Amino acid sequence: MNTAPGSRLKASRTFLMMLGLLVTAYGLWLAVFWPGVLGEDSVAILLEVQDPAAFRSGKTVLWYYFVRLFYQGTARVEAPVAMALLVCAIMLARMLAWYWENRLYKTMAFALLAICLAPHMVYFMGTLYPDGLFAIAVASLLFELWLAVTRRSITGASLATIALALPFAVFVRPNGLVFLIPALLAAVWVDRNSRRWLLLVIGAWCVVILIGTRWHKTSTQETMYPLAVFETAGFLQTRAMNDLWKQFPHMNDPWVLAEPKVSQRTIEALTRNRPLTPLQAYRDPAYWDMLVFHPDGPQLGSLSPEDKATVVREFLTHNLWHNLPDFVASRVNVFLAAALAQGGFPALAYATNVLPRVHSQSTYRRFHWETAEHSLQRIHAWSYAWRWLLWTPWLGLALLAWGLVHGIRARHAPLLLISIPMALQLGAIFVFSIAGEYRYLLPFFTLPLVLLPALSTTTPLAHTDNQRPTI
Repeated sequence: MNTAPGSRLKASRTFLMMLGLLVTAYGLWLAVFWPGVLGEDSVAILLEVQDPAAFRSGKTVLWYYFVRLFYQGTARVEAPVAMALLVCAIMLARMLAWYWENRLYKTMAFALLAICLAPHMVYFMGTLYPDGLFAIAVASLLFELWLAVTRRSITGASLATIALALPFAVFVRPNGLVFLIPALLAAVWVDRNSRRWLLLVIGAWCVVILIGTRWHKTSTQETMYPLAVFETAGFLQTRAMNDLWKQFPHMNDPWVLAEPKVSQRTIEALTRNRPLTPLQAYRDPAYWDMLVFHPDGPQLGSLSPEDKATVVREFLTHNLWHNLPDFVASRVNVFLAAALAQGGFPALAYATNVLPRVHSQSTYRRFHWETAEHSLQRIHAWSYAWRWLLWTPWLGLALLAWGLVHGIRARHAPLLLISIPMALQLGAIFVFSIAGEYRYLLPFFTLPLVLLPALSTTTPLAHTDNQRPTI
C-alpha cells in the first residue's frame, strides 16, 4: 500500500467516513432501544460493580473494569453500552476502509450489510454482554496481524488498532487467551522496529491485566467440572432399554451383564446432600443452567470441592468411556443448538426487568421513539425468524476450512496465523461448551471480515509470491 502523505490522508478520510456511518447507525439504534439490551448477565456484572465484595459475576477482570469505568461514576447503563458500540465501530470502520482503499468493493458491501449492520450483530454489540465486543475484536486483531505478517511491518494505524483490539480479543473472555499466541508469533515475521512496538503493546496490556487481577479478585467459570457434571447428568437419564433386562432375571450370562454406565463413586458424590431425582428432572439437553441456578433444582454448583473433584475424576476415568456415543451425541446437539441459534436471547425490552434490580439512574426508552422502535422490532423479528440462515456461522466455518487447507498446503504463514487459532477455538467450543448459546459462535460469524480479504488477495501486499512469509 502506498504510504505517501496524500495516500494516508485519503485513507484517513475513508476511515472517518466509514466510522461516521457506523456511529450514526449504532447511535440511532441505541437512542431507539435506550439504554440498550440487558439480560441476566448484565445484572450480574452491574451487581459486581456496585458491590464487588458481596457479589461475583463470573466475568473476567477486564470486563469488570470496563463496565466499572463507564458505569460507576454515572450510574447509567447506557454509558458502557455506548462505549462498547463505539469501540466496535472503530474496529469495523478500520477494516471497511481498508477494503475500500484496496478496491475490494464487493467484500466491503457484504461486510457492511451482512455483518456490520446485521440486526443481530447490532443487537449483540448493544447488549451489556462481552460477546459482541469479543467477536469484533477477534476479527480486528487477526486482520491486523494478517496485514502485519503479509507486509513484514506494522503501520501506525495497524499498531493503534492492535492496541485497541488486543485486550478485548484476548482478555475479555477466558477462551480469548489463545489469541495471544498469534500476536506473539506475528513478531517473528515483522521487521525489528515493528517487532519492538508490537511486543511493547502486548507486554503493556499483560501488565495491566496482571495488576487488575491483583486489585480485583474475580472468579471465572471452571472448564472441566461443568462439562463433567452436565454430561454425567445426561448419562443418568432413565432409558426404557436400560430397564428391559430387568424383566429377564434368569439372563445372567456374563456377556449380558455390563458394568454400570456411571460409577458408584459418582452417584455418592452427587447424592451426598440431595436425591438423584432433581438432577434428572432439571437436566436440559442443551443447557446446564438448570442444574446449577434453579432454586428447586439440584444446585450442583454447591458441591464440596472434594465431591467436585470426584465427579471430574470419575468422568475422565470411567463415565466418559462407558458413554462415548452419548457424549458425542451431546456435543453435536449442543453445538448445533448454538450454531442454529436455538437458544434464548434477552428480549429487546428486558431492560424493564433489569433496571429495578440495580442502582441505575438510566431511563427506559428515554427518547420515546415508538414508531422507530416498532419498525426496528419488525426488522429484528424478521431476522430472528430466519436466524437458521442469516445468523449461522456456516460461511465463517467454510472459509476457515478453506484457509486451513490452503495455508497448510502452501505453508502460508499469514493464513495459518488466522486459521489455526480459530480452529483451536472451534474445537474447544465443541468439546467443552455446556450451553447451546449462539453468542459463543459469534467470532465465526465475524470471521469472514478477515478470511474474505485474506483468501481473495492472492498476491501479498508489497511482496511477490516467492517473498511471502512461509513456515
